[in-house]
Amino acid sequence: MRALTGELLLAAWEAGSTVPDLHRPLALLACARPGAGPASAPKLASMPIAARDRERPRLRELTFGPWLAVVGSCPACGERLEFTLDGGELAAGLEAAATAGPVEWTEDGHGYRLRPVTTDDLLATLHLPDAGEAQDLLLARCLEDLGDRRTEDGAGCGTAPFPASVVKRFEELHADGEIRCAVDCPACGARHLHELDIARFLWREVAVAARRLLAEVHVLASAYGWREQDILELSPRRRAAYLELVGQ
Repeated sequence: MRALTGELLLAAWEAGSTVPDLHRPLALLACARPGAGPASAPKLASMPIAARDRERPRLRELTFGPWLAVVGSCPACGERLEFTLDGGELAAGLEAAATAGPVEWTEDGHGYRLRPVTTDDLLATLHLPDAGEAQDLLLARCLEDLGDRRTEDGAGCGTAPFPASVVKRFEELHADGEIRCAVDCPACGARHLHELDIARFLWREVAVAARRLLAEVHVLASAYGWREQDILELSPRRRAAYLELVGQ
């Protein structure tokens, strides 16, 4: 995996800007993989969400460093909250979820197999306005009815309503893939769980960094008449030195 810098950063930002939100994490990963590119993003859509998100902290560390500066607000008093997270710890926490495979179990003689959710599954629910319907569709896509293991009868639970055990196991299968941080408010002392969407977090950082890089290219191209490609091939330290000279 490569860091998103220079031309690669702009390519990732450009690719992510032209696709729906759910495809943006895939566009970033596709650009960061050696020998790949934006065109390979659709192939990543069949990866389990947890396996996809496991690579986010690594890509983020390569590109921006190991520490994530997170900003939120206290739900009790509205105080602005700022805290940092260790990307290495996030990656380690997502490892268990990323390696989790389909689970199988038998209930009242009936067999079930449940696999992890993929980006394709989430995209299939976007047209549904109701959260309950979206969950039912996810379950229907991820659940395989193995039939009655006593009679080999395949009739069963391909559609809602699903047995309560199915919903419970679905939640358990994906619980490790959720990033929640316990945060104490310095103003009122209330503790709450802050949920971090690592994919959206990384995309926002990429978008900000890309626009900043474009601004640097604009300044240097205007001052020296250099081509964009030549400016992007400069190291960040050398670009900064030239920008300092332009500002003198």
